[in-house]
Amino acid sequence: MKKALIFLIVIFTSCSEKKSNNTQNEIIEVKNISLKDKVTIGNESYYKFNPDSISNVNIDRFSIIESYQIEKNKFIFGNFNPINSEISNPDYENNYGARFLLLNEKNEVKYKFKGVEDVYLYKPYFYKNNRNNKIIIVCHLAYEYFFGGDVYLFENEKIEYLGNIDIEGKYEEKTLIDILKINENEDKIFFTFDSDSITYKPGNKDDYVKNNNIRYEYYNKKLNLIK
Repeated sequence: MKKALIFLIVIFTSCSEKKSNNTQNEIIEVKNISLKDKVTIGNESYYKFNPDSISNVNIDRFSIIESYQIEKNKFIFGNFNPINSEISNPDYENNYGARFLLLNEKNEVKYKFKGVEDVYLYKPYFYKNNRNNKIIIVCHLAYEYFFGGDVYLFENEKIEYLGNIDIEGKYEEKTLIDILKINENEDKIFFTFDSDSITYKPGNKDDYVKNNNIRYEYYNKKLNLIK
C-alpha cells in the first residue's frame, strides 16, 4: 500500500511540473533542461559579507562612490568626471557613467569595466563561500526603480564580468538583493530567487512570473537564464 501511494505521488508531481513548464515557455525563452537538472542547484552556498571600506584612494578625475579592500586588491565604484560638461577620455559614447575598477596595492588600475551610463544607482554586494577563494560581486542597478544587477567573479587575483541578471522581486519592497541566493557545485554557479513570483525584465517588459525554479546558471563561461 505504501509503495502504491509513493508511486501516485511521484506521478502527480511529475505532471504538475510539466504543466507549469508549459506556462513558462509562453513568457520566457530559455534553453530546455531535464527534470534531473532542475533539482540540482549546487551544494555550496555563498553568503553576503561586507569587505573593509577604504578612503585612501585617489584616481585622476574619478569620483569614488564606494571603495573596498580585500587583501591587496581594491574594489572601486564611481565615475570619471566630464571635462567642460562633455564626455571625455577615458569615457566615450556608449561607455560612460558609473563603473567598476579593480586596483592593486600600488593603486594601479588592473581592470576597468564598461560604464553603465545614466543609472541612478550601481551598488555592489559581495558574496563568498567556505570552499574556495571565489568572490562574487553583484552590482544592483536602478533608475527610479530597480532593474537587476551586473555580476562579476573575482578569483586568483583575476576578475571577469559574468553577465546581467534581468530580474527583480515582484513588489518594490523585495528587490533582487533581498531574494537572491547563490550556490555552486563542481562546474556551475547557480543564481536562484527566494520568492514565489518574480519580475522578469523590470522596467522593460515588467513580466510578473510565477517562480517555477527560474534561475541563472554560469557554466562554460556563459551566464544562461533557465526556466
